[in-house]
Amino acid sequence: MLRQEQLSERYRVSRTPVREALRRLAATGLVSFVPNRGVRVRTISREELREAFLVRAELEALVTELATTKMTRADVERLAEADARFDELTGELLDRKRSTEERTLLTGDWVRANYRFHDVIYEAAAVPYVESVAKSARRTFLSRWRPGGPEIDDLYEQNARQHHAILDAIAARSALGARALAHEHVLHSCRLLEVILDHVVPHPA
Repeated sequence: MLRQEQLSERYRVSRTPVREALRRLAATGLVSFVPNRGVRVRTISREELREAFLVRAELEALVTELATTKMTRADVERLAEADARFDELTGELLDRKRSTEERTLLTGDWVRANYRFHDVIYEAAAVPYVESVAKSARRTFLSRWRPGGPEIDDLYEQNARQHHAILDAIAARSALGARALAHEHVLHSCRLLEVILDHVVPHPA
């Protein structure tokens, strides 16, 4: 349980920025306010996780289909650049020569590169309301990505390959193909996150 006054004393700041930071965390679903007690770091049930990704899968599929029909050559080039950066960071994240601490720190860059790939698609689709809903849903899981063992590494690699496939379908102007790949990709990301969470906090059978 987190208390505002304790956090304020610990970090030597007033309660106002602490309260604002906690409100932002609450908005992303990472913490929840408990009346008269403080703030509790919120755990996400597997059912909530799957439901959130089901919604994201439908939204990403719709947006990707719409974007495919609207993307200019410059948009495709920007998507290819985002894909290349994501592929580069995936390789760095899976580099076993790096320490666990280094690889864990890299997950932040990896997540941002992943989001950048999808953001190019959202920008081309030009559906701001759908974009805001989808981005709100994905922020809930921002801090939960971690490197892991061979099984997780394989899922990370699959994630990168799926980006390549989505890019190829968009470049080929295959709207329905890109839609199907985007839907599958988001559900795969759910599976990846479930495996990561199982390694961090074992889930009872």
